Amino acid sequence: FPTMTDSTKSGKVRRSLSLSRKKAAVSAPITSLFSSGPPKLTCPLCQERNPRLKINEHIDTQCPNFHRRNGSVSVRDDDDDDEQSPTGRKIKETETSSDFKQQQTRDGTTVITGTDDNVIVTGIDDNVIVTGIDDKVCHKGNIQDFRDSDLQPAATNRIDLCCDQNHCETVKSDFNSSKLSKRKRSTGSAKNAKHESINKAVKTELLTTAEINPEELSTLESNPPWSCDLPVESNPPWSCDPAWVPYYLQNFRTVLETVLENEDDAALFNQEDLSYVHAFNKLSVSGQKLYVRLFQRKLKWLQLSKVSYEEINNDLVPTAQELIQAGFLHNESDLEDLEEALDLLLAPDLKALSKTFHLSSSGSHKQQLIDGLLRLSKQKCMFSLSSAQSNIGAVILRRVKQMAGSCVRLCRSPRSVFCRLLLLFSLTDPEEEEENAAGGQNQLYTILLVNSGRLAFPCYTVQRETKLFQDREDLIRYEGAMRALLDVTLAMQGGQWEKALELYCAARGVWQELQKSHNLSYQEKLPLFLRRFTTGWAYALILSRGVEILQRLRRYQEAVEELQSLLLQSVYCGQSRGRWWDRLALNLHQHLKNPQKAIYAIRDGLLDPQVHTGHKLSLHLRATRMKVSPTYKKYHRQLEQLPTIQFQDVKHVTIQGQLFPHEGGMGKSRFILPATEDSEENERATVICPVEDLCLSHYRQQGFDQGIHGEGSTFSTLFALLLWDIIFMDGIPDVFRNPYQPCPLDLHTDSFYENRMEAIECRVELLSNSSVETLKDMLEDVWNAQHGKVCSLIDWERFSSLHQAQTLVACMGGAFLSGVIARMAKNYRHCRGGLPDLVVWSTLNNSYKLVEVKGPNDRLSQKQQIWLDELQKLGADVEVCHVEATGAKRSRLE
Repeated sequence: FPTMTDSTKSGKVRRSLSLSRKKAAVSAPITSLFSSGPPKLTCPLCQERNPRLKINEHIDTQCPNFHRRNGSVSVRDDDDDDEQSPTGRKIKETETSSDFKQQQTRDGTTVITGTDDNVIVTGIDDNVIVTGIDDKVCHKGNIQDFRDSDLQPAATNRIDLCCDQNHCETVKSDFNSSKLSKRKRSTGSAKNAKHESINKAVKTELLTTAEINPEELSTLESNPPWSCDLPVESNPPWSCDPAWVPYYLQNFRTVLETVLENEDDAALFNQEDLSYVHAFNKLSVSGQKLYVRLFQRKLKWLQLSKVSYEEINNDLVPTAQELIQAGFLHNESDLEDLEEALDLLLAPDLKALSKTFHLSSSGSHKQQLIDGLLRLSKQKCMFSLSSAQSNIGAVILRRVKQMAGSCVRLCRSPRSVFCRLLLLFSLTDPEEEEENAAGGQNQLYTILLVNSGRLAFPCYTVQRETKLFQDREDLIRYEGAMRALLDVTLAMQGGQWEKALELYCAARGVWQELQKSHNLSYQEKLPLFLRRFTTGWAYALILSRGVEILQRLRRYQEAVEELQSLLLQSVYCGQSRGRWWDRLALNLHQHLKNPQKAIYAIRDGLLDPQVHTGHKLSLHLRATRMKVSPTYKKYHRQLEQLPTIQFQDVKHVTIQGQLFPHEGGMGKSRFILPATEDSEENERATVICPVEDLCLSHYRQQGFDQGIHGEGSTFSTLFALLLWDIIFMDGIPDVFRNPYQPCPLDLHTDSFYENRMEAIECRVELLSNSSVETLKDMLEDVWNAQHGKVCSLIDWERFSSLHQAQTLVACMGGAFLSGVIARMAKNYRHCRGGLPDLVVWSTLNNSYKLVEVKGPNDRLSQKQQIWLDELQKLGADVEVCHVEATGAKRSRLE
C-alpha cells in the first residue's frame, strides 16, 4: 500500500488535503488505487501483463521464458529472480558454489574459475563455455545447464566442440548483464569489431587453459557462439526455418487428434466434417498457421492489408490464396452484406464515404456513420432505368469494396466443425470463454503450459462409460444452445436489455419447438453431474437469465410465469431451485402485491428437498417479516403453519477505524492504519488498507500472531489437502473425462458425497480421532507430493508455508476440522460461500478465532449467518467484527 509520511522537506506540517494544492502529490496515488486499465492478459510463462490482442505476439517474439526450435519447447526457471533486466524482466543472479570464483571482464565476459577441479566457465553473450584444464572438456550451454548436468572433470577424455552448428540451440544466460544486452543492440562494424575482440579473448583463454587442436580452434573462429542468436533477439526461429511450428499450431493439432482418437467423439462427425480435418492436414505449414491465427479471432471480415503475422510470412497474400482455394476462406467477392462491409472501414474512411453521398456528418462515431449509410442504402433511386443501378445499397457496397481492398473471412462450415472439436475437448471446463469460438485460447494455453512443464494436473484415471451425445445432430443442438446462452449473457453484461430480451425470446421459442419435435427423455437418465452438458440444461439457464431480464424491465408478471414454468420441471438446474423459489416469493410479495400466493411460494420452497439451507433461511426470514407486519395480520395463521429454521446469533464486537477520504466516495471503503515499522523514519508513517487488514491489525494486538484473510479459500484448501486421495479416487465412472480437469465433474453436485460416502465417512472419523502430530503428518504428505498441481479447490499461496498450515491445523484440532469437512463434502456448491473472512490464531497458546468482518453499511448474508451458527456449534470461537468509521473530515495526513 502507498505510504504517506507526516513531514515535508521544509519541515512544516500540512493541515489540509486540498486537491488544488496537493494534486501532484496526492491525486496520483489515490487515483491509482481505484482506476482500472485496459483489459490485459497475464503471460502464462513470464507473468508479464500484455494487451489481449498482443498476447500471441508476446509469446512468439518477446517472452524470455519461452524458447522454440524445430517445434520444441524449453522454459527457463525464473522463480527466484532478483535482478532487473533491461527489458523489464527479472533475471536470476549467477549462483555458484563455494568451489567457484566468479569474475566479469570489461567486455561482459563472465568467467567462473573452479578452485578445486580447475574448471573455467566463460560466458560470451548468451553462451557459456565450460573448459576443464585436466580433462580437456569443452562444454557449451548456460549456467543452469552446467549445474544440472552430470558433467564431471573425469567424465570424458575428448573435446566436444562447443561451437559446432548442431549445438547452436541455446537459452538465454541467467547471468546476462545489462552491458551484454546493450552490446546486442549495436549494429554494423562496431558490433563485428567487438565480436572479433571477444573471439580473440576466447582464443587466448582456451590456449592458456587447455590443449586444443588447431583445427578445432579454427572451427571455433569460423563459427563463433553468437552466429546463431536467440529467438527473442534479432533472429526469431522462423527467420531460419520456414517450417517452424509454433505452440498454437502444435496444440491445435493436439486437440484434433485427441478428440478424433475417441470412438464416441469421432462418431459425432460425418464424412463431410472429417473432410475439412483432412483438408487442414494437407495444408502447408504456413497455411495451417494462418488459419489457426484467424480462427482465434472474432468471426468477421478482415482487410488483408491490416493482418500481419511475421512468423508466417511478410506477404500473406499467397498463404491466404491457398486457404481460399482449399475452401477455408472467403474473399471480397463473397462480401454481400453492406453492414459487415461498412464495419471494415475506419471512422475517417466512413466520413469520406458519407461526404461522397452528400450525407451530413452530424455524428463522429463509427456506429453513427454506419447507421446513416445504412438508412441511405434503403432508399430507391427514382431516375435510374436499370434495376441494378436503382439499388443505392449496391452502389455503396461497391464503393466500400474499392476502399477496403482485399478482404477475407473464415468460411462458416469448416469453422463450425473445428468449433465442435474444441467444444468436445474443453467440455469439462468450468466456465465459458468470452466467446465460445474465440479459438479456444484457454484450451491452447493449458496444453502449452502442460507441455512446457509449467502446469501439472493431479494424477487420476480417465474412465468414460456414458455416451453424452446421441448423434451428430444432438451435438449441433447443444452447440447452438451454448451459443445462444453466451449471446444472452454478453448482452446482459453490456447493459443491452432490449437486445437481451429479444435473444431470450428467440431461444425460448427454439426450446419449445425442440421439446415438441425431439425425444429428450434420455437426458433425464444421465447422472446429475453430466446433465449440465445437455441441450435442456443450456436452455434452462437461458430461461433463468430471462427472469433477470424481465425483472430488469419491470415485467414482473411475465417473470413470475417463467419462474413457475422452471419450477414445474426437476430435471435441469436443480441447484438453482432455491434461488427461483426465493425470487418468486419476492415478486409475488413486493411487486405484484399478492401475499397469498407469496405464502404458498414460501411454503413450497421450504418443503422442496432440492432447496438448501441458505435459500431456506432467506424464505424463512421473508415469512418472519410478513408475520410481524400489521399489514398481513389476516395471514398470521397461515404464516404460523410454515416450517421454521432455528439458528443462534454469535458474538459481535465493534472497533473504530479512520476512513480514507478518497475521491468520489465510491468503491470499497479503505482505512488509514499506522505503519508497523518501529524505525524513526517510519515512526509516524501510515498505510492505506482495506477493512480486513484493519481487523487483522486489531487481532494482532490481542495476541494472535498469525492471521489470514482468505474467506472460503482457507477452508477449501484444508478440505482438499485432507481429502486429496478421495477427491481424485479411481473407480467412479465419468467424473474424469479428459486429462486437463482441475476437479471431478461431480464436485458441485450431491453426487460427490453419494459416490464417495463410505470413504468420506471413514476419513471424517479418522480426523476426529487424530492427534495433532497425525494431522500435521497427513498435511505434510499431501503438500510435499502434490504441491503446485492444478486443483480448483486449492490456493497454494493461501499459506506462506507448510509450517503455517500445520500450526493452524494444530490449533483447530481434528474434531472441528472433521465437522467442517463433513459439511462441505455433502454439499460443496452451497457451502463454499459464507465462510468467515478472517482466521487468526496464536502459536503460543494454540488458540484460534474465526472472524466475519463487516465494514460501514454492511450486514450479514443468510449463508454467513448459517455458517457462523454451524461453526459455533462445532466449538469454534466465532465473532462478527463491525468496523465503525470515525469520520473522514477530521482526518489529517500530516
